[in-house]
Amino acid sequence: MIRTTFFTFAFSLLLLTTACESKKEAPQTEATPALAPVTNTYTDLSQDAFKNMESNLTEDLVILDVRTDPEVAEGMIEGAIQIDYRGENFAEEVAKLDTSKTYVVYCRTGGRSAAASKLMTEELGFKKVNNLLGGYSEYSTDEN
Repeated sequence: MIRTTFFTFAFSLLLLTTACESKKEAPQTEATPALAPVTNTYTDLSQDAFKNMESNLTEDLVILDVRTDPEVAEGMIEGAIQIDYRGENFAEEVAKLDTSKTYVVYCRTGGRSAAASKLMTEELGFKKVNNLLGGYSEYSTDEN
């Protein structure tokens, strides 16, 4: 009887120890990399900061208007190029741009330009992308 109790106790202890060991986290290996926190890789740019940039334009700065043709017909920032974010080939057209340049991306109010900036940096490999906060609506209001 003492032997049976001893073996039952030893077996229970072994099971408990094994169960606790299996709950430990597996060490990180190349097959199980740690997940990095997702962050925006573009910069939100204020209207004032853009005005300062705009007064000192260089060849390396590209202003990208991602609005539709009817929106652009109402006016655009001087020197900007347009690629419609809602167009069928937006990603393909943007992928043709020089990834080494600095971009200021804008739309009407800032929503599409933020999405375009995210696409450019996270999927297309652009390194220097700025999303113009407030978009053309705020820019054109400041001009008046």
